[in-house]
Amino acid sequence: MTTRRQFIEGVVAAGIAAVPVHAAATAPNWHSDGGSHLRLERVVFDEGFADARAFSEEARRRSVRTSAIDGSIHELWYHDLFYRWRDSQTPIAGMTDHRALFLLEMMAADAGMRVVHRIHHNESNGTYSHRIFGPLERRDEIMIWLSKARADWARCAADIVTSWPSSPTAINSGRSDILSARLQALDARTLISWIIR
Repeated sequence: MTTRRQFIEGVVAAGIAAVPVHAAATAPNWHSDGGSHLRLERVVFDEGFADARAFSEEARRRSVRTSAIDGSIHELWYHDLFYRWRDSQTPIAGMTDHRALFLLEMMAADAGMRVVHRIHHNESNGTYSHRIFGPLERRDEIMIWLSKARADWARCAADIVTSWPSSPTAINSGRSDILSARLQALDARTLISWIIR
C-alpha cells in the first residue's frame, strides 16, 4: 500500500502539480495559532547560482537582510559572523552548496547552534528534485509547496525559511531526520537551503 509520503514524493519526482502557482502564494502558514516567525539575522546565498540569487531576492522582498558569498564563507565568517555568534545566537538561513554549509555548520556548533532544517535541491537535465530534512511534521506540507512552485522553487524555498516558526525546532530522531542529511551523497550541482539556529 502506498503511503501519503510515497505518493507526494512520487508526484514531485514526476514533476506533476495541480496548478502552477507563484511561490509567494504557497508561503507556509505555520502561525494560525498566533505564533510568530523566526527572526533571521540574515540570509546567506552563493551569488554564483541563479537559483540562489532568486532565493535572496525573495528573502529581501520579505525584509530579511542578505549576504552574498562567492563559494567561500571565509570573508563573511571572519568579518561578521564570528563576532556576532560570539556575542549571541542569532539565527541565519541560506542557499549555498554543501561545502559552504558544512563550514557554517561547524562554526555554528562552536556557538551552540545547529542546522535544524535543510532541503537538498538536485538538478538533473534542467529539472529539480527536492529532498527535505528536518521536522517530520512539516515535510509533507513543504513537499506540496515545492511541487506547486515548480520552476519558482527557489523563491518558495525562501518563503519557507523566512516563514519558519519561532517556536523551538525538534532535532531528536523521533521527530526530525536532520541528522541523516549528513549521510546523503551530494554532487557539485546540488544547492541546499537551510536554517541554522
